[in-house]
Amino acid sequence: MIKFVKFLLIIFLIMLLAVITLFTIHILNGDDDATHELRGRYKTSLDDKTYLVIEDNNGGNCGPLLVDKKEWPYGLNAKGEVKPGVHIIECGGWMGITIQKGTTYYFDYWGP
Repeated sequence: MIKFVKFLLIIFLIMLLAVITLFTIHILNGDDDATHELRGRYKTSLDDKTYLVIEDNNGGNCGPLLVDKKEWPYGLNAKGEVKPGVHIIECGGWMGITIQKGTTYYFDYWGP
């Protein structure tokens, strides 16, 4: 019986290690054609327009998402066209980001 429990424990640990490894590879690779920076990532848009995608709402329950003092009409994870340049995103706190012309910027980090 003890050998059977040890066997199950070893199988479980191998499976756990495999899941952790696959998860880590996915997180590290993420979006291969994007340029990553502190607040998110960006990549060239297919139509040369400039877009913002807000992927994190600062934990939610912070009121509406605001971009440049206006409510963000697209919601989370939806692409909205913006002008290139500096933008202020607010939801319980605020963050400034710079979006380059002809890119899609994926905002996903409110931390320090």
